[in-house]
Amino acid sequence: MSVNAALARPVFRTPRGRHAKPRPVWPRVAGRAVFLISALVCAVAVAGFGWPPVLLVVPAAAFALLAASVAKLRTAARKIDTIFAEELTGSDRRH
Repeated sequence: MSVNAALARPVFRTPRGRHAKPRPVWPRVAGRAVFLISALVCAVAVAGFGWPPVLLVVPAAAFALLAASVAKLRTAARKIDTIFAEELTGSDRRH
């Protein structure tokens, strides 16, 4: 399978079927806790120092960019894994 064909295919987030293992919940819980704590710290800093509230846009944008980049990296890693798996299984059939 070519890279372009793999990029065009949808990537499924969770494995389905009888033998699919549930993913751990703690990374999502920890991520949300870190986000809420840092949002609270930013809000307290803005209110405490008397800064204009528009400054809260900067940390919010940084978190949005971080979350988007992590999601894109995970999707790209899954697609690359799929390509390698298909190439490895394809090489066994040729011999």
